Order: sequence, then C-alpha cells, then structure tokens
Amino acid sequence: SAASTIVMLAVANVMKTWHAPALTFPFVLTTWFLLLGGYAFSNLAVVSMGPPAIPGAIGAQADAMSLEVAIDSILKGPAQVFLIQNSITGIIFIAALAVSSVWAAAFAVIGSAIAYATAVVLGASTGDIQAGLFGFSAVLTAIALGSVFFKPGLRVIIYTILAVIFTVIAQGALDIALAPMGIPTLTFPFIIITWLFLLPQEDLAPTPHLPIPARAVGATAATASR
Repeated sequence: SAASTIVMLAVANVMKTWHAPALTFPFVLTTWFLLLGGYAFSNLAVVSMGPPAIPGAIGAQADAMSLEVAIDSILKGPAQVFLIQNSITGIIFIAALAVSSVWAAAFAVIGSAIAYATAVVLGASTGDIQAGLFGFSAVLTAIALGSVFFKPGLRVIIYTILAVIFTVIAQGALDIALAPMGIPTLTFPFIIITWLFLLPQEDLAPTPHLPIPARAVGATAATASR
C-alpha cells in the first residue's frame, strides 16, 4: 500500500503529459508485481490465483438465462468492483453513487447491463457472466466516460456505450493474455479503454469535456479499488 503511493505519483507525472488521469493503474501495476512475486518466493503462499496455465476452450454457455439470473448478474457487476460477488452489495453501491451523482449511478447500471448483454451475445463463460466478472471494468468505464470526464448527453451516451462494449472485449482478451502468468486482469480493461477514449478528446470532443485536474489522477476510480 505504501509503495502504491509512490507508484501513483510516478504514473501521475507521466500521464499529465497527455492531460490524462492515472485512474487505477498505480493499484494494478503495484498489485501485479506483488502477485507475480508470490510465485518467486517460497514464504509467500499463493492460495487463490491458481497456477499459470495455457488458456483452453471455455465451458459450454447456457442457452438461455432467466430474467432473475440476468438482474442478479447485472447487480453483481458493480459489487465486483470491490471484489464482492453479491447482488445486494451491488444495490448498495449503486445507491451510494446516486447520493453523490444520479448520472454516475445510472451509468453504473447501464455499463453493467451492456456488459452482461455483450458477454452473452459473444458467448463468454456462463459462470463468469453470472459472477459479474465482465461487469466491473465496464461499470468503471461507463461512470468515468459518461459522468466524470464528459458531460452527460446523447453523444456521450453513445460514445460511452461503444467504450463499454470494447471494455468487455478487452476484458476477454486480457484474461487470455494474462492466464499464462497466473495473475488476474484487475481493472486494467477499464484503464486502457478509458485512456483510449479520453486521449482523442481534443479531436473528437463528444461534448465539452470536464477539466481534469493535474492531480485528479486516480481520484476518479479511487472508489473502485479492484
């Protein structure tokens, strides 16, 4: 945790060159190093990540999911931001967001719902879908682009939906890419896609964007410490 503070300042100084926030990259980078280090030190027991492995074919996807399962899965998306697989936690998280910003809460739900639909259409692992694992990065992307760095509006909603769909694809790609290293993607799909959709803002400007304070790095997603 102490090291991540130093990493935060380092990443912030690099990213401010492009007027972009660090988001949760300091957390991801620091955690990746510590998780990978666990495989090198015998006194650090790795108990939950599983050994590095070459990705194989995913399990068969259920042909249909009930409305109840769909709602439960969508609510788990926001909860998974905090590493919790529980729909009640998702409701609490959404309600807490609404206290601060109704737009943020709305985009959290929209992001998780679109992520769920995208994962189902693309045929992702049913277990991962129902656990909300394709939703947490999408939720953060939706909140960041939809209500933090851009002013909500029709063009921003369309822009954000595209980013959320791309986040799900990036999630699947990174899950496969990192499997041989035996570490999780954490929130890196959210980070890379949000960066990619923020950096063109001077050329695209979906709508007048909100100023990004020089030190607002990570504050955006500080609520999301996955």
